[in-house]
Amino acid sequence: MLRLEEWVDIVARHKAGEPIRAIARELGVSRNTVRATLRREGPPRYSRRPLPSKLDPYKDYLRQRLADFPELSAKRLYEEISALGYRGGISILKDFTRPHRVPRREPVVRFETPPGRQAQCDFGELGRHEVCGVPTRLYLFVMVLGFSRFMYVEAVADCRSQTFLACHTRAFEFFGGVPAEVLYDNAKICALEHSRTVVTFNAALLDFAGRYGFRPRLCRPYRARTKGKVERMIGYVKDACLVGRTFSDLADMNAQIAAWLAAEANVREHATTGERPLDRLARENLAPLTPVKPWRAEALEPPRRPLRPSFRFSAAPLVMKRPLSVYEEACR
Repeated sequence: MLRLEEWVDIVARHKAGEPIRAIARELGVSRNTVRATLRREGPPRYSRRPLPSKLDPYKDYLRQRLADFPELSAKRLYEEISALGYRGGISILKDFTRPHRVPRREPVVRFETPPGRQAQCDFGELGRHEVCGVPTRLYLFVMVLGFSRFMYVEAVADCRSQTFLACHTRAFEFFGGVPAEVLYDNAKICALEHSRTVVTFNAALLDFAGRYGFRPRLCRPYRARTKGKVERMIGYVKDACLVGRTFSDLADMNAQIAAWLAAEANVREHATTGERPLDRLARENLAPLTPVKPWRAEALEPPRRPLRPSFRFSAAPLVMKRPLSVYEEACR
């Protein structure tokens, strides 16, 4: 195999008038090699022959999965093919799947709070699906404790006040206590009016908060992304738990979500804290969960409003970290 340096030497010697026989003798190559080199239009170029990859047997599977669900993460796909027998690394998988996966959304802001201070809560839309043969619009209730990142998730078929508040009750029971405050966006289910000078909370939410002893807080108008932890977790739940799975009905979906929370989401090492949410939960110092009288959600339910556009499943957004002072400013 002729090296680039040898090609340069042969060409230079020939241009200097040195005969082919002398060039071959001096460089220790055959005269045919010298002639072939001089006939070339440029330097020798070599391409490495592709070697077999451990990923090769799984590439058709990956292409099909990404054709059906282009928002699946490399981590999720890695877990799937590992269960099928893949023994390679994740880097080659990321390189292969990158052109086929949808890009992340623009960054979401996250705020840090001390133990027991805050939970963030939101509804995510899952679109319309056939549930027991009936087209049903589904929603994802997510509540995340700010300090520990321990979270509760539940799929529901409506976003009325009684459903929203009942999910709160089950979330508090799941956490084993109540945070000092819960941060919401400005949906009518939380606030009837919110401007820089006026805040009118939904009466059902105030009635519920008073009975459980937490303070409702609202993001600044048009700044829902100040509740970045729960925004990020909605994307994470869709990507890591829901996308690509099959559910027989709503009960089956919630059973699979509960199993996923116990086996993965709440016991993984969190990228920001470096600890498992389950371990940090013990340091949340939540207020005790005491029995309360039933709230009057049905009587105090706000007027219905048009549904928001369906939320298309997408890859989890990027996250930017902001200090608590920014959070305080955003919520004034």
